[in-house]
Amino acid sequence: MSKRSFTKPLLFKLTSLALVVTLLSVGVTTFFVARFAHKTLDQRARADLLSDAQIIRLALNEAYTYDLMDLVELQEKIAVLGQAGQRMIKIVDVHGTVVVNTIPSGLTEADLITVEVPLSEQGVLSVAIEKTEITTMLQGLVRGSILIGLVVAVAALGITFSLNRAISAPIQDLLVVVNHLQNKEFGRRVLVRSTDEIGQLGRAFNELSETLEELFFAISDRESKLEAILSSMDDGVVAVNMRRKVILANKAAAEMFRLAPEAMIGKNQFEATKNEELSRLLEETMDTRESITKEIRMRPGSERTLAVTSSPLEDRHGNSIGAVAVMRDITSLRHLEQMRQEFVANVSHELRTPLTSIKGFVETLLNGNLDDRALLERFLGIINDETDRMIVLINDLLDLSRIESGKQPLNVEPVDMKRIFDDTVLILQSKAAEKNITLENNIYDAVIVEGDEKLLKQVAINLVDNGVKYTPEGGKVWIEAEQGLDSVEFIVSDNGLGIANEHLDRIFERFYRVDKGRARHMGGTGLGLAITKHIVDKHKGSICAESRVGKGTKMRVTLKRMN
Repeated sequence: MSKRSFTKPLLFKLTSLALVVTLLSVGVTTFFVARFAHKTLDQRARADLLSDAQIIRLALNEAYTYDLMDLVELQEKIAVLGQAGQRMIKIVDVHGTVVVNTIPSGLTEADLITVEVPLSEQGVLSVAIEKTEITTMLQGLVRGSILIGLVVAVAALGITFSLNRAISAPIQDLLVVVNHLQNKEFGRRVLVRSTDEIGQLGRAFNELSETLEELFFAISDRESKLEAILSSMDDGVVAVNMRRKVILANKAAAEMFRLAPEAMIGKNQFEATKNEELSRLLEETMDTRESITKEIRMRPGSERTLAVTSSPLEDRHGNSIGAVAVMRDITSLRHLEQMRQEFVANVSHELRTPLTSIKGFVETLLNGNLDDRALLERFLGIINDETDRMIVLINDLLDLSRIESGKQPLNVEPVDMKRIFDDTVLILQSKAAEKNITLENNIYDAVIVEGDEKLLKQVAINLVDNGVKYTPEGGKVWIEAEQGLDSVEFIVSDNGLGIANEHLDRIFERFYRVDKGRARHMGGTGLGLAITKHIVDKHKGSICAESRVGKGTKMRVTLKRMN
């Protein structure tokens, strides 16, 4: 808003009002003065005419007794008297006959001011003047009054303008400061020029401006802290009023419902969240005025789970003004609980199977079969294999636990993966030869990556060993490398049994087996790929599987290249 847009109309209105009042006062005064002057002039004229008539009557009383032969002399005398007194004279006898008349024929009674006096009971003397004589005087008086009124109006206008400007200038400054306050510019103050009411208003406004500045910054600081706290929270927060309109939503809540926080404000709670369970929970909280904690689904049929605590909102007088819901996404927690339950069940199952087998063979031997050396050696061999299987399982669990917990630090150094895969081929060559499987390392030049040599060797052994395990006799397992600008992709391929698509996303889970019976028969613990993925993740790399049933599998591992 501009300064001119406020102050000019105010100054114009005050000045115009004063001008109108002044002109009205001058006009009314002139009107009544003119009326009074007209009345006074009329009375004065009539008094003068009466006096003149009486003088003329005295002069004519003796002459009017003559007979009619002296009429000419009478007319001449009347003419002389009329010219001397600038009066019009008319004499009418007792019969109504006009004896003498100096009034022009074009004038009527309405144009004259006339005074009549009797002439010794022998007639009537009329002395008159034209009304225009008074009218001319009156017009001059009115013109003078109007001129004086205009001079007074101009003077009043100047004085009023100056006074109004003196009044409006502080208001103008006040409005300028208000404009700055609206733009949150609190440094401006009103210049106080007087000690009157306007000056007091300016001082009061300056004090109010300081108070507003302190209050604004206090509120801004509080809002900034509240916004920072709400924005940094992982939990979603949604508050609604009694009309079921959203009055607050933080960033986490908006992300949960895939909206911007601003887009949620002002909407109906169901329209904003599209969650019927949450809406019912808020409704129940507002109805009962009690806190409620409940787990809900993000959407019907969705696996995403929210733990919601809904509490009533109250003002400082204890009146209910709405409800607030704090939502925590516990999907991963529930998934971890499920994984923990599955892990306990799988570990228990994996341990129970060899322990049951060992216990059965031991009981058989204790029941009197110790003399049969061949049976004894066979049972002890089986017990030894089952014991080794449990040791391998426990070692894998310990390795996985150390890697997941981060207690096993990475000894990062340059690692030649060609040499790692060469050693792996050498270690597993005899196992591959038992099934007549061709095992090849097709990496011919040194490939240096950043990593922990011991852990990367475990990755190589796990992947190649899986390839040998699940490739039928006469098959082939081979290793390749594809180098990029900043990374290297290692590919362990086989032409074995392959994996169906529905299993590819889960083969890196603990104890997950595509074919449980076949995997256990081949000596697998179900932890190899889980350990491999955690090691690769620890190296900030990636691992994925490609497979076609009956055609074979490709395991792709990407690691950071050593610069």
